[in-house]
Amino acid sequence: MSQFQDTTIKHIILELNRSYFIPNLQREYVWLNNPAEHKVEQLFDSLLRGYPISSFLIWKLKKSDLDHSTNKTEENLNIQLYKFVEKYDIRETHNEKINIEQVNSNDLYIVLDGQQRLTSLYIGLIGSRTLKKKRAHWDSPNAFEERKLYINLKYIPNYEEPDDNYRFEFLTEESARIKNDTEHWFKVGNILSMESIGIMKYGQENSLSDNEIEILFRLFDSICTREKISYFTEEDKQLEKVLKIFIRVNSGGTQLSYSDLLMSILTANFTLDIREKMKDLVESLNTQGFGVLGRDQILKTCLIMIESSHRFILRNFKKTNISKIENNWNQIEQSILITINLLRDLGYAWQLSSGYIVAIIAYYYFRNGKFTSDDNKYILKFIQNAQIKAYFSTALDRKLDILANIIRNSNSFEGIIEKLEKDKNEPLIITSDDIDRMIDLNYGNSGTFAVLQILYPNLNYKDSLFHIDHIYPKSKFSVSNKKLDPNYIGRQNELFNLQLLEGKENIEKRAKDPELWITQKFSTKDAIIKYKVDNYIDKDLSLDWENIADFEQYRNKKVIEELKNILSK
Repeated sequence: MSQFQDTTIKHIILELNRSYFIPNLQREYVWLNNPAEHKVEQLFDSLLRGYPISSFLIWKLKKSDLDHSTNKTEENLNIQLYKFVEKYDIRETHNEKINIEQVNSNDLYIVLDGQQRLTSLYIGLIGSRTLKKKRAHWDSPNAFEERKLYINLKYIPNYEEPDDNYRFEFLTEESARIKNDTEHWFKVGNILSMESIGIMKYGQENSLSDNEIEILFRLFDSICTREKISYFTEEDKQLEKVLKIFIRVNSGGTQLSYSDLLMSILTANFTLDIREKMKDLVESLNTQGFGVLGRDQILKTCLIMIESSHRFILRNFKKTNISKIENNWNQIEQSILITINLLRDLGYAWQLSSGYIVAIIAYYYFRNGKFTSDDNKYILKFIQNAQIKAYFSTALDRKLDILANIIRNSNSFEGIIEKLEKDKNEPLIITSDDIDRMIDLNYGNSGTFAVLQILYPNLNYKDSLFHIDHIYPKSKFSVSNKKLDPNYIGRQNELFNLQLLEGKENIEKRAKDPELWITQKFSTKDAIIKYKVDNYIDKDLSLDWENIADFEQYRNKKVIEELKNILSK
C-alpha cells in the first residue's frame, strides 16, 4: 500500500547502492556541474538550520520483479538500475550500471524523485568531489584533486542575515588540518560514526567552545537522530502508472517528456549503449543543420523502420521491438545519415521545419537501399510541398501511418508522390489557391525557402550555401528612413522583398541599398538587366526607395505567374 514514511538521513545514506538505486528514468547527477553555485553546501546548511529538504518518491519492488539477464518474461519490468554517484569526478560523471544478480537485498527501493539531493548527501557524508584545478591543463597528472566536505566549527552565522551561512567547504586533507582562532575544520562524514559521548570527547580534546560543540550536536541531530527524510512509497508494479507519476513529480524541475522515459526503457534492454549512440547522432545532426531531427523523431523513425506502430505508448517498446531496433540500428543510422547528405545537397541544411520529413525519406532508403536520380527529383518535390503546406504540423500520427503504408507499397518516390496527391483526407498537393496565398509568406516561415527554391530552380545547392536575402535592407524599413513610404514600415520580411543569394554575396551585400549594390556588383547594363529579370524585377525600374510600391506590384505579379507556370507542370 502506498504511504508516507519518515527516516533519518543516516539510515538512507547507509543503504544507498545496497538496496536504494536510481532507475534509468532519471537524468544524471548535475548539482556539481557548476560548483560555484554551492548547491551541496547550501543543502547541508539547510539541514543545520532545521529547514525541510522536501519529500522523496520511492518505488518499492522485489528483486524478482525486475528483468534478469536469463529467464526473461514479458511480465518482468524492463528497467536498468544504476548506482548513486559516491565519488564525483569531473572526468567521469556517469552513473555506474548494476547487475541485479549481484544485489544482496531482496527489497529494492528505486528513487523516482530526490536523486540530486540524495546524491549530494552521499557525496558530502561518504564520498568526495574531484575537480580540475584552476588554470591547470586537462592532460596534466596534477590537474585534479580530490576534496571532501568539511565544516568550520569556529564560524557561527548570524541567523538574522539570510545570506550568512554555516561554512561548509570541500577541502583537501592538507587544507583541513589548519586550526587557529578562526578555523577548525571537521569532516562532515565523521558524524555518521559518532554518538553524544563521542562528540563531547572530541570537543574536549580539541578545546572547542560550547558554541562550537553545539554545531556538532546540531549536525549529529540533523543527520543521525531526527527523521529528516520524508518519502512516499509506491508499490504498484504497473510501469505505465509509475511513468505518469514520475513525469508529474518531476515537472517542477527540468521538464521530462514521456519519450525521455521511453528512451530509458529502451536503454535498459540494449546490449549496445544506444543512449550514447543516439545522443551522438542527435548532436551530429544538429551541427550539420538538421537539429529538427531530435531524439523523439529518431525514436519514431526507429519504430517506423521496424514496421511497428510508431505511437509513443509503452507497449510499443516491448522486448521484441527493442530487439528489432538493436539488430537494425546500424542500418537505421546509415539510412538517416545518407538521407541527411541528400537533403544537404538539395539545400535544406538549417531550412527544414520538421524532422519527420527526414524520417520518411530515410524510411524509403531503409527499404530500398538507394536513391535514384529520378527519386531525388520527387524527394525534392515532397520536401517543398511538405514545407509549404506545413504538412506535419497537424494529425502527425495519422499522416505517418499513411506515409509508412504508401512507402511499403511503392517502388519509387514518384509513386509515393502520386498517392499522396490523391489522399482523401489531406492531399499533399499545391493548388492554385495555395499559390495565391504564397505572396503572404514571410521571412522565417517554413515554406518561404521552399517557394524561393521553386523560383530559383537552377542554383547549385550542392556546392554553395544560399541565404534568404532582403533585396531592400531590412534595417531601413523604419521611420528614420525618410525616403520610405510609411505604408512599408515593418514590412521588410514579406516575400516581395526576398530572394536567394549565395552566402558570401549576402555577407558582402550587407545593408546596401539595392540600386547602389547592383551598380557596384555588375559592370555592364546587360548584366544589371539579367540580374533583374532573373529575380523577377522590372528591368526598367530603378530600385530607389521611392519606387518600392512599383517594385512590389511588379514582383508580386511576376512571382505568382512563375509559380503557377512551374507548379502546373
